Amino acid sequence: MTWAEQEILKYGRPSGAEFGPVDPVKYAEAFGAKGLMIQSPDQIPSVLKQAFDTPGPVLVGVHVDDRGNRKLFEQVDARSIH
Repeated sequence: MTWAEQEILKYGRPSGAEFGPVDPVKYAEAFGAKGLMIQSPDQIPSVLKQAFDTPGPVLVGVHVDDRGNRKLFEQVDARSIH
C-alpha cells in the first residue's frame, strides 16, 4: 500500500505529493555522501558496521516490504484515523 492509498483510505483523497521510487544510494551520492542499502534483515549488522566504519556522512536506506500494510490499516480503530 502506498502513502497515497493510505491517504485516500484515511482522508478520502491523496495529498498531491507523489515522489515515485527513490534510490537512497544514488540520492546520498548526489550530495557527496556514502549511500548504503539494507535489503533484508540479515544485512543489518554488516551494513551498519560498514556505515560506522565509513568516514563522513552516510545514508542507510532500508527496504520495507509493505505488502501487509493494507491488512494492518484495516485493523486500525476507525476513531484513530479521523
